[in-house]
Amino acid sequence: MDAASLSELIASQFYTLNFDSKNPHKKINHAKGFCSSGEFAPRKNITQDFDIPMLKEKNIPALVRFSLSGGDLNASDKSKIRSMALKLTGTESWDIVMTNAEINFINKPQDLSRFLAIKIDEKQGKISATEAANRIKNIESIARFQSYEKRVPLTSSYSQASFHSAHAFYFRNKKGEFVAARLKFVPLNSKDSKGISQGEFDKLSNDFLESNFKNELKKGEISFKFMLVLASINDDINDINALWSGLHKEIEVGILRIKKYEGKGCNGDVFMPNILPEGVGEPSDPVFLVRNLVYALTFARRQ
Repeated sequence: MDAASLSELIASQFYTLNFDSKNPHKKINHAKGFCSSGEFAPRKNITQDFDIPMLKEKNIPALVRFSLSGGDLNASDKSKIRSMALKLTGTESWDIVMTNAEINFINKPQDLSRFLAIKIDEKQGKISATEAANRIKNIESIARFQSYEKRVPLTSSYSQASFHSAHAFYFRNKKGEFVAARLKFVPLNSKDSKGISQGEFDKLSNDFLESNFKNELKKGEISFKFMLVLASINDDINDINALWSGLHKEIEVGILRIKKYEGKGCNGDVFMPNILPEGVGEPSDPVFLVRNLVYALTFARRQ
């Protein structure tokens, strides 16, 4: 099946699983979320490392959306995996989509389709929740992710987590060469990089992330350091389900400063990972193209 046909199938599966006839215009995935705004300040000498004209600007307006996966607007916040999406809008535009996991839960779009098919069978009562869980564990990439997920820290706020791209993008250096790197946003407001205990996490309500974030913003800016993690020779840059092991060179790109809570006004927006500035190239992994096609298809369908 080609990328276009597979994207159509996955988009349809998302709608079968998550569509709500009472709210047909909501996001079909990452439905529960909220918006914030601020600015991104590139590091003053970043252009000594990379030839990316957009990074010559001083302060780039930023729209930031935080969300949980799934189509349920009332989903519990007690989820380890959370997402952050950015729209940087200067002389050019740059959309960045990440989660607080270093890897994705699949490494080929066919695995996502298999996962959604199992969840649909469960929803329609064709299989039990136990059977669905067992079938999902048999998808190798998801089993690998489930093992990795155990090490993801529990946190009480989006501001306390690091966010990662999983995809490896290509960045043009001063020699005109494109080097592969994953993106990482590291919190500068973090109280404890190891997170909170399971006991502390269990005491939280099912709806704490938005209120905690708003309360933090009342005290001051929430900031993240934007880093590039450069690929090493042994890294598989085409497997977004694979951890990169060992030491890696990291380069600071700049600081994201979130200054204002913006409610839910951007919840209908789409953040497209293929909106990139000059000097940044698309990933070459098999998921990236399908991911963007699915985003476009589901966005068009909910208008």
